[in-house]
Amino acid sequence: FSSKDKSMLIAPAGYGKTHTIAECLKTINSKQLILTHTHAGVASIKEKIKKEGIPNSCFEVETISSFAQKYVLAFYTGNDLPSQDDKKLYHPFIIEKANDLFKLKPIRQIITNSYNGLFIDEYQDCTVSQHNLLLLLSELFPTHILGDFLQGIFGFNGEQLVDLNDELAMKGFIDSKYELDKPQRWLNGNNAKLGSDLKSIREDLISKKEVDLNKYTSIELKLI
Repeated sequence: FSSKDKSMLIAPAGYGKTHTIAECLKTINSKQLILTHTHAGVASIKEKIKKEGIPNSCFEVETISSFAQKYVLAFYTGNDLPSQDDKKLYHPFIIEKANDLFKLKPIRQIITNSYNGLFIDEYQDCTVSQHNLLLLLSELFPTHILGDFLQGIFGFNGEQLVDLNDELAMKGFIDSKYELDKPQRWLNGNNAKLGSDLKSIREDLISKKEVDLNKYTSIELKLI
């Protein structure tokens, strides 16, 4: 997974995506940029990497928006930057201007001088504009994305989310596609039956079969 210039790892929640990032960092002796969507996600990744004893010099973790914002605030010279309080306008503006900046040779040189590779977690929550921005970064160094096409939940301002199964949109990533198939959170949490049932439900959803929760003994249904 980490040896490819572009690669994709598909894994549901609890299957070990963050653990995989930490294990990859152990084999890569250069600074890696790790991007995700939320500050809670940043904190979780940092905590898990720290537990593995990986030096801070080997990685930097940021949200996609904060990484883009850092460059826009440093290099954008226009006077039309929306107020940060206007989130509906501010964040799309930041992504749009970062997209312009990341095409410029001096900016690209700064980024390649700062990092040697890129990991992006929860990729299913990327909007199309974020995806286009991240494709620019993937031209600069090896890039590895992690996510699950059944889990896209965020979206921003109603913008369409990227389709992880779209061969054209995902370009080279889909050519090096891997999957995690063991529900580690439940196997390690002494609830292997629940993990097995959730895996079975996922397979039914992917196959577009009707899901009958009554047949899964580990799931307790309550009427509200």
